[in-house]
Amino acid sequence: MTPRGWILALVSAGLVALGWQSRWPELTALGAAGITAVAAILISLSLRPRGTLTVDQSSMRVVRTNPASVRVGLSGARRGARGVHLVEGDPRHPSGSLPISRHQLTSSTTLRFPLDTSRRGQRPIGPFTLLQGDPWGIVSREIDRTEGGLITVHPRVFPVRRSLAAHRMVSDSETADRRLGDMHFHALRDYVMGDEPRMVHWRSSARAGHLVVRQNLAATASGTTVVIDTDVSAYGSDQQFGQRWLPERFENAIEVIASIVASLPKSSGQVHLTTTAAGSSVTSSAAGAINGLLDRLAVVDSSPPLEVVAEQMVSLVRSTRCSRLIVVTGTPSRTLVRAVAAAGRVVPGVLLFRVGSSQRTPLELLRVVDIDSAEELV
Repeated sequence: MTPRGWILALVSAGLVALGWQSRWPELTALGAAGITAVAAILISLSLRPRGTLTVDQSSMRVVRTNPASVRVGLSGARRGARGVHLVEGDPRHPSGSLPISRHQLTSSTTLRFPLDTSRRGQRPIGPFTLLQGDPWGIVSREIDRTEGGLITVHPRVFPVRRSLAAHRMVSDSETADRRLGDMHFHALRDYVMGDEPRMVHWRSSARAGHLVVRQNLAATASGTTVVIDTDVSAYGSDQQFGQRWLPERFENAIEVIASIVASLPKSSGQVHLTTTAAGSSVTSSAAGAINGLLDRLAVVDSSPPLEVVAEQMVSLVRSTRCSRLIVVTGTPSRTLVRAVAAAGRVVPGVLLFRVGSSQRTPLELLRVVDIDSAEELV
């Protein structure tokens, strides 16, 4: 029995003795009811179960809000035992519980334990414990215990239409001419967000059935650098007395950048992913191989304004030697806007996404796409 069960039994016995001595039948009946309840629970759980637990999946990746479960093998179980549960975490304060019926206790079976995927991130799975007990915590027996693994909850990814940004680009500017002045024709490739609309090769696009652009790149510049602004002040309400932090707005920005990364064709070369947080590392991967990039996005968190260094944008594009820069933010700070504009003098193509912003004024020398959620990318 648990300490709670012993306390209930001793208190009930004391009530019986006190009620009998003081000739108080109601007190005696109350104590007798407590002793009867403890005895009934002990009798119903008298058949001790047995079994051995094993976890089939040590690590797994799932998409946020998608249903997911971990497979837990149970072998050598004794059929017919009552009150058996599979719990995750500390048995005294479990994070989840799965009741097991008497018919599920066979010599060998596989149990599916549901997992919480409502929050993006990375967290341990388990440990898992097979317990026998009652709902009131009078009896608790640990049958077997096994370690779990690791679950990585990725942001949701939406398909991106190729013409998303084409109709929103600035048609012509001196800045674009200056950026393209030292470039030369290299090849034709599929259009990706951030490309200049003037570089679309319409005849080849008509034959291919989708947008194709002339790849005018210097020999030393290729690939795409994608930056997520983690400044917590960029993801609050734009209203004067609104909330300072809207978690769902930040999640929308993460989903936008995940969708962009997943939409880049293999011909676009290397993809470099980083944040505006101070000391943030760069995760690089070939376009199309997105698991590593999604793993990074799964653990990206917001940062206080004092820990954000937007000024590193120019040095970032120079170190990654990219030909396109895509920045995703909420309501950008003036520092971020100036940093992106400065990076535009170094990299040929720059595109800024503002997610959930009500301040949709144009930004000088920058191409901006205003969007409320990643679903608008479809």
